[in-house]
Amino acid sequence: MAITAVDKFSELENRIARTIELVKTTREEKDAASRELALALKRIGELERENEDLKRERELVKNKVESMLDNLSELTEGTLV
Repeated sequence: MAITAVDKFSELENRIARTIELVKTTREEKDAASRELALALKRIGELERENEDLKRERELVKNKVESMLDNLSELTEGTLV
């Protein structure tokens, strides 16, 4: 059975239609990935700021504890002398 020009043209139309659908799907997936990336980058920025805040808070607490330990040390030295 010979393939006619109409059959070849129909097959070409089908391939073009599948290609168009593939391009549409790929673009949608790319857009979704771009939105997801933007959200992830925003969250990373938030977490980095939170991390810096926690580091500053930790440093403050550390300094206060060291100060209290120094005061306790002075008190205990004063009572031993």
